[in-house]
Amino acid sequence: METSFFRYGTAVLAVLLSATPLAGQGPADSLPPGVTMALVERGKAVFEGVGGCYNCHGPDAHGLLGPNLTDGNWRHAKGSYLSILGVVLDGVPASASTSGIAMPARGGSTINEDEVQAVAAYVWHLTHGIDNDSLPPGVTPAIIDRGQSLFTGEGRCSTCHGPSAHGAIGPDLTDGTWLHAKGGYLEILHQVLTGVSREESLSGLVMPPRGGADLTDAQVYAVAAYVWYLSH
Repeated sequence: METSFFRYGTAVLAVLLSATPLAGQGPADSLPPGVTMALVERGKAVFEGVGGCYNCHGPDAHGLLGPNLTDGNWRHAKGSYLSILGVVLDGVPASASTSGIAMPARGGSTINEDEVQAVAAYVWHLTHGIDNDSLPPGVTPAIIDRGQSLFTGEGRCSTCHGPSAHGAIGPDLTDGTWLHAKGGYLEILHQVLTGVSREESLSGLVMPPRGGADLTDAQVYAVAAYVWYLSH
């Protein structure tokens, strides 16, 4: 039974997730206030496009004239989102630059304030978040956003696991200690789909299939992606 599930899940994962709409808020405890994965993705597009950031920092942000933004070695900021935002907004004069090379305000581009915030979110995420290449097959940052919205909304997962997933009636989902799964994405997906019976439950508490909510398959995939992300 489980073998057929995993075969089925792998085969249709990309199809179901590609139909899932984008959503608002990013994982609450892993992103700065006001930052979502959708904003990070927009910042990447601005960085590689109209912002022109790639001209000095390289298309992969590993540095050219400007410093490497992926190694956590911050020259003119402390690595926090707000400090990065300040550097993007105001730039760095040659007199304050450790390399002697000036960075103009907004990178010398005409990007607006929303785009500045997006670029700062992307640059912050380069050293604080999970790279897309390390996400499970078929999972994208937008899917994780969608899962977080469902977790605290119509999926009602927060009722048992708490709004930040640190546990309430149900277990903490952020600490990497798995009671009924081993932490793999497909295992989490299977558990959300089928639930946990009283006989299987280590706490004696039942988790109904789909958390007792009327979630579609695509929504279940998104919730599982968010839960996976919380501990990775």
